[in-house]
Amino acid sequence: MKVKALIFGALLLTLPALGEKIHTIRVAPLVASQPGQQNYADLMTAKLISHLTAAGVSVIEGESDTPTDAVLNVTFSVREVTAVGGSWYHIEGPARLTDMDGKVIWADEAHNTKFAHSSSTSFAEDVARKVEAFLSTQK
Repeated sequence: MKVKALIFGALLLTLPALGEKIHTIRVAPLVASQPGQQNYADLMTAKLISHLTAAGVSVIEGESDTPTDAVLNVTFSVREVTAVGGSWYHIEGPARLTDMDGKVIWADEAHNTKFAHSSSTSFAEDVARKVEAFLSTQK
């Protein structure tokens, strides 16, 4: 296995007290941990925002005075996996929703699928699908 790139990011989405319905999530840009990788982190942020909004989640991007209901933190790493038959990118990382006091109310791990056309799109879809599933359980 060959490590191609490692990117860590924090995606901040701003959550009401437990039991209240989440309507709006703040999204701050993911930040690349390696020089020259910020464009990739920006692409991942944009794809996640697209998938969340497609799932019906109201998203506020970047800094704004607009109040929000949740904070979503996503950390991810990107590896190039080389094996018999070729190589592909594997993206994985934890995602968690916290309330305004920093208490974690939901957490899960996300990853892309090996056979996805786009690793970054597959990862963003997985995160959005899991967030949407959690939000659908809210009152």
